[in-house]
Amino acid sequence: MEKAVIGIIGCGNIARDQHLRNAFSNPRIRVKWCADLLDENLEYVKQHYAYENVTKNYMDVLDDPEVQGVLVLTVHDVREKIVREAAERGKHIYVEKPMSTTIRESYDIMKIIQQNNVKFVVGYNRRCAPIVKDAKRILDEHCEEKVGKWRFVRNDRVTKIPEEDVTMMLIRINDDSASFKMYAFDEFKGQGSIMCEFGHFFDLACYMIGKEPVKIYAEGWARCNASVTVQFEDGSICTVFDASCGSFDHPKELIEIYKGGMSMQLDHYLQLRVGGRADVEKINYPFAVDAYPEVTEGEGTNLYINKMRARNKAVTKANVLARSEVDKGHYAMLDDFVECILTDAPSPCDAVAGSRATLMCLKAIQSVRLGLPVKISRDEYDFVIS
Repeated sequence: MEKAVIGIIGCGNIARDQHLRNAFSNPRIRVKWCADLLDENLEYVKQHYAYENVTKNYMDVLDDPEVQGVLVLTVHDVREKIVREAAERGKHIYVEKPMSTTIRESYDIMKIIQQNNVKFVVGYNRRCAPIVKDAKRILDEHCEEKVGKWRFVRNDRVTKIPEEDVTMMLIRINDDSASFKMYAFDEFKGQGSIMCEFGHFFDLACYMIGKEPVKIYAEGWARCNASVTVQFEDGSICTVFDASCGSFDHPKELIEIYKGGMSMQLDHYLQLRVGGRADVEKINYPFAVDAYPEVTEGEGTNLYINKMRARNKAVTKANVLARSEVDKGHYAMLDDFVECILTDAPSPCDAVAGSRATLMCLKAIQSVRLGLPVKISRDEYDFVIS
């Protein structure tokens, strides 16, 4: 089997939680290098994986002619420099979100990617989750003929109003600020939860609705706790509600989508519920990692809650127990990156999508501080590059 030779730059939290495990377990990947500034992160790699090389100097990775692609998993205020140096050496790039934190960074990254003709994937992995792929397929296929015959439609209605053809979307995030490293709240490093987290959900809304955003309005705080409403070019609307004062005892993400007599709930990547359709009602999805397989009561997020209760009963001050994880598409997106390297496949989430998500985050921060709606223009993120 042909393998892509990969170097991992940054072996901290997100690498430990997802990318190291996914890269080392993927039969199409050979992890040749792991780089990090901290000894403790490199020791973690040595203890848990059959590594080949570790280094504190990421240039060792970039200067290796055998390396075809790199995962840039550093904190986001230093990524642009690494992306530039990797692209200049012809390395294909997977970069964790956000791709950039300023409009200028977005432009510079897009320019260097184009100039060096390398593959580029931004880690907005939700669009690769199995439940999202199913929901996207159902939404794209949806038409009046597939609406359930039981739908109540008044007999005297002869025309539709324009609002019936738009998509309405609600994304609810239950987060816990105690789980964030303090750099996430630093105004000039992490830049708060809007920059750290909302890009995921802005990108997901754009991907699901399939239209360009034109206006954004936010209330709350840029650092954490905010509600942001995005309007799209066809009149569709998505509201992202993020509570950073919640509890992981309950599921983190609930996504609701409504269109043309159909409703869908994507319940924490474990259960897709569909209303108004004659061909599908419910799909359940397995855990990506099940730390408590002995807990089987319930389905979907009820099962998740029961597994978290089992963890809570066992945890003590002296230990931190494993938690069951849902499939948010990390493995699938990394595998798509391998496909880009080996077969020249298109990126599952390219630099334009990454630039758009960054702009939406910046606009949301601007809106929340002004207390006003802010216009979004396509030429602010989809640049003409000479």
